[in-house]
Amino acid sequence: MSKIFDALRRAEMKQSGPSRNKGQVRARRSRGEDSENTFLRSADDNFKRGLMTLRNSIDSELKNKDFKVIMFTSAVAGEGKTTIVAFLARLLALGESDRVLLVDCALDNPEIHSLFGIENDKGIIDYLSGSNSFEDVIKPVDEGIFDIVPAGPRRGADITQPLFNSEKMSTFIHATREMYDYVLIDTSAVLEAPETPIIGSYATGTVMVVQSGKTKREVIKRAMMMIEKLDGRFIGTVLNRKKYYIPEFIYRRV
Repeated sequence: MSKIFDALRRAEMKQSGPSRNKGQVRARRSRGEDSENTFLRSADDNFKRGLMTLRNSIDSELKNKDFKVIMFTSAVAGEGKTTIVAFLARLLALGESDRVLLVDCALDNPEIHSLFGIENDKGIIDYLSGSNSFEDVIKPVDEGIFDIVPAGPRRGADITQPLFNSEKMSTFIHATREMYDYVLIDTSAVLEAPETPIIGSYATGTVMVVQSGKTKREVIKRAMMMIEKLDGRFIGTVLNRKKYYIPEFIYRRV
């Protein structure tokens, strides 16, 4: 049993098993030897270079941090944040030296499970509500290297929003950041989901994804203010091309 499972179970006053340190890798793979390349085959070289630039920028911004919990969001829907965070997670895991967890908190339109071909029968909401344990909602993509927690079946906002502002969510973040080198969280657009600023308050840093030529500066600033009011910290903005969603620049400020 991994250290993350132990931490979660201790917090819930349940029996735990033997622990495992962050960075320790189990024998892979759970989905075949070519799984590490499949997801990136559709990406061109410019896209891949953009992802590497994004990773370097994130690492630079968080170089003095002991853990990296990064929330990806946008001001409005349709900016391409899910595409970017999914490909970035896949790329980070390719090195086999970092353990990566991708969490789908984009409850209005969850897509991570479909991108990776996994079931969305149980997810983060099921864990936070107490319906399922972490072991039940974790979906290994590359055993010991890359895991996903999907969103789970859709429920009403009146049910889901309070779950993110809970001790259970705090326990989840603290436990996962001890186990994984990168915890990437996909969220709904800030101006369309009141839970997104709450999630941002748990993150080490937030990346705002902006589609070039689409969203007005004033709208982006409003979204940033909503996150900052709950003590969220911005580490950069990814500017995407309108057609290809290629991250080109990361700025400290819009």
